[in-house]
Amino acid sequence: MQTQAFLAADSQASETVGVELSLKLYTYPKPDREPVKILVIGSKAAVSAIVHSLHQRRFAEVLEWTDFLPAPSETNPLRTHPGEVMKALIKYLPKE
Repeated sequence: MQTQAFLAADSQASETVGVELSLKLYTYPKPDREPVKILVIGSKAAVSAIVHSLHQRRFAEVLEWTDFLPAPSETNPLRTHPGEVMKALIKYLPKE
């Protein structure tokens, strides 16, 4: 399976570290931080590819993500396809 980068092709790993640092995202909660929830929805292979790609870019550790979860059902507002799953990640952004 081939993944498509969402960052510029000439970005280096050191620059992608800046994504997390420039947004001041943190892994651990504190009273002065608000949670930001990130979802990745698709096939297991595609979701895993994105999670590992973000790990390589030092955005999030693979173990920070939840286990695979069933994607929302037809009664939920997100439209999904049969067999899709999702993973979630919570990062913490300082409150301003």
